Amino acid sequence: MDATLTWLDLTARDRDKMRHVLDLFKEQGTIDEMGLGTLRDAFSDTLFPGTSTIQTRLRYALFIPWIYKQFEASGVTAGDIAARARAAELDLIVPLQSSDDHEGTIGVRAGSSLARLPSSVYWASLVRWGIFQYPQSQGWYHTHFARLASQTARGVAADDPGVVALHRPNWHPRIPAPPTQFPNDISFTLTRSEAEFLQGRIEERCAGTLLAWLAREGTDAPSDGYFWMDRAAYDAPEGIRRTIELARRFSLHVEGMPLLYNLLLAERRHAEHASDDDLIERYRSNLDEWAAQEVEERTYDPNILWQFAATAGTRSPEPQRRFVEHWSRRVAEINPSKVVDDEDLRRLIEFRERQLKGPRARLSNPGRLLDWSGAVGVGRMSFRWYQVRRLLTDLLRGLVA
Repeated sequence: MDATLTWLDLTARDRDKMRHVLDLFKEQGTIDEMGLGTLRDAFSDTLFPGTSTIQTRLRYALFIPWIYKQFEASGVTAGDIAARARAAELDLIVPLQSSDDHEGTIGVRAGSSLARLPSSVYWASLVRWGIFQYPQSQGWYHTHFARLASQTARGVAADDPGVVALHRPNWHPRIPAPPTQFPNDISFTLTRSEAEFLQGRIEERCAGTLLAWLAREGTDAPSDGYFWMDRAAYDAPEGIRRTIELARRFSLHVEGMPLLYNLLLAERRHAEHASDDDLIERYRSNLDEWAAQEVEERTYDPNILWQFAATAGTRSPEPQRRFVEHWSRRVAEINPSKVVDDEDLRRLIEFRERQLKGPRARLSNPGRLLDWSGAVGVGRMSFRWYQVRRLLTDLLRGLVA
């Protein structure tokens, strides 16, 4: 029986947190088979704050405020705002899809049944970058919408303890006005003033991060490889370069884990069903290629990883720590070239899967083994770079418009 998620009677903040958890499963190439997702996300959030794996184009960070500001000015009630905003966001699909540059339009296939609206996808960005002026969820904003809109317009304080400090506007006061034709006949192309506004928000609210550095010093053609291969990243300040190197080294070191895991799956299925010979050879070859890179690096020290996690405010559960430390210690003892056949590391990977999945572990559940697609969780961690490079491309092209 497959695992399912059921929506219970959750608060708005609970729902927002659950959506964030679901988003983490969607990052391409980094399915969390070995329980390293919290560490991956710590690097992603440190390097590229406010981003997520399901963002597509940067101008959505303006579309959403423009929609809500229009509703704030029109007297929409708190009871109506969610439905009105949903309808307005769905109305963006057709004009965006009809534009010359429509790649990344959210909702093209789903249409009116779209479950994840752009506002929910970008809300964390709006808060983190200071475009929405309160460190609160979208659900909180909807709940207090009428009061926020009216009291911001009047410029007076609230008597509701759930709404505080309303002398400030809901949205950044320098947000550019929408085009006169909005929401019709629009595209993802940023104007220069819009790009300068977003650049300023990122630089101010994300100072000292790679995202802020590339927003100022990057080019409109970021590396199509990994971000540590980007030319502008080489010239980043020392603190940023140190984080880049930590992420690069971690990504390489743990890449061997899912490769060995998939090799074990291929071998197990071959033993039980006389299949997957090609997959066995592929993963043995992939592990050899990984080992050739790993052996050129300094011995991995997990203590540096735990120091980073603590600084980033990320908790490292004891089973996760023991797993990484065991892997690192054994790889150093035997040489990376011997990982492919090492019985100790094979037992470690199998134990880790059972620890994470219990009876649903593929290596011990024949039914789940049959469902294996042939590749799961493989590939180096990219830390959202695929999505971030698209956002940066939009920004930096807008700056030269």
